[in-house]
Amino acid sequence: MHQTLGTVELKSGEAMQIVRVTAPDDEWKDRVLPLLGHKGQPWQWQMKIAFEEELEGLQQHFYVGALDSGEIAGNIMTVEGMEPPIGILGHVFTPPEHRRKGICSHLMEAVTEDFRGRSGRALFLHTDYDSPPYHIYASWGFEGYRETGTMAWLLEEDFWSKQFAARPVSVRETRWEDWPGLEALAEVDEGWHVRSLYLDLHGFGGFESAYLRVRRGLEDGLVRDFRVLAAEDGAVMGYALLGRWGAFPGDPQVLDIHLHPNFEDHAFELAGAVDLPDNESERVIAMADSASSGKSEALEAVGLVPEARLAEMVVDADGSARDLLIFSLG
Repeated sequence: MHQTLGTVELKSGEAMQIVRVTAPDDEWKDRVLPLLGHKGQPWQWQMKIAFEEELEGLQQHFYVGALDSGEIAGNIMTVEGMEPPIGILGHVFTPPEHRRKGICSHLMEAVTEDFRGRSGRALFLHTDYDSPPYHIYASWGFEGYRETGTMAWLLEEDFWSKQFAARPVSVRETRWEDWPGLEALAEVDEGWHVRSLYLDLHGFGGFESAYLRVRRGLEDGLVRDFRVLAAEDGAVMGYALLGRWGAFPGDPQVLDIHLHPNFEDHAFELAGAVDLPDNESERVIAMADSASSGKSEALEAVGLVPEARLAEMVVDADGSARDLLIFSLG
């Protein structure tokens, strides 16, 4: 499905149509994917799937600039979940021969106006800190977090408190629509520091590329299970992952669980939903920091036992130290 949002005049004098292409779309697939051919895996894998099939509640929009010749001169992509939506902005690209024509500015204007017009609540992105793109995004209202290059454009007042407000939740298998919700969860600074060994997530971070690792891992058999704790409106409050961890011989499995601080009392429910191996020869490893309220208890409740405690191995962004706790099963 696609819709022309308007026509603009570039600095070169060329006319450019701005088209919002919402995957799946057979007509635009073979025009958009070659433009983004520089993107590596698993991005190419994900975009191909998006253009060919529905993605379980996820809206994936490609805002493209099309010249009269039919050539695509630029692109910005968003992936969105929930309603009203939250999303991740990425795949911003202008071919070298079309740069310095104002294309990115026109596309950013179209993206932000369209997202606001659909009552969008928050958009997230990742770029290099203090780079030219970082300052361009800042001029459009995106705010950075410390010196990380992680940025957020919040349109809803009190977004964070509303997104993670206490309400009924349940554990289920992940759906594609969880992608932006997991990104929002990853950008919460408070809470457990050791979040995912498999995904190498510790403290504040992001989930943009991590979710593709999860989805591809599920397909390839590297991730055995991935569950989310979610509200009926689609907000993601936590996740649990069981996957092969190649850091040690024999590829033991690692059990990761992470929850927003408002939902830490669901730790046992989340960990207990994971399909742990019943074969004693399969080793499962898990880790937590000593300040993670409820996580250690949940790991022990599902059968893992404490193996070691390493003093002050986990250091927060503010410099405070916590002990690292190691658990195992099998």
